[in-house]
Amino acid sequence: MPYRHTQVGYVIIFLMLPAAIAAFVFKNMSLSWIVSIAGVLFLTLTVSVEIDCVRIWFGPGFIQKRFFLNEIESCQGSKSRCYSWGIHGWLGKGWLFNVSGFRSVELKMLSGKKYFIGTDQPEALEKAILSAKHANLLRTLKTE
Repeated sequence: MPYRHTQVGYVIIFLMLPAAIAAFVFKNMSLSWIVSIAGVLFLTLTVSVEIDCVRIWFGPGFIQKRFFLNEIESCQGSKSRCYSWGIHGWLGKGWLFNVSGFRSVELKMLSGKKYFIGTDQPEALEKAILSAKHANLLRTLKTE
């Protein structure tokens, strides 16, 4: 049941590295630092399905979010038409967390909110979340 996968944002590397180098060459150290830090923070997206939650974090983990399994109403693979990467509200459809590509897993929460977790393994992530939700439900029923 454990699931953990890290996706690398190759497009982010491709765009950020030349920008950081150009800023350094033209002696704009503030911009060089900003681009470099943003590149490091959003270089990867790791998704972990744990015993009670789905946890995601960018880069070294300063930016992270948890989605508790008992608050997830449903999940399913989806495609996005969003042509940028990072964290952002996606045209009123919900929050999107991604570093590369256009595939994601949509989490519909009991509260009605929607979140999209970008991944290059949507089928495996969806299966891991559904399996963890089922196991979590069984644990809850046994303790009652």
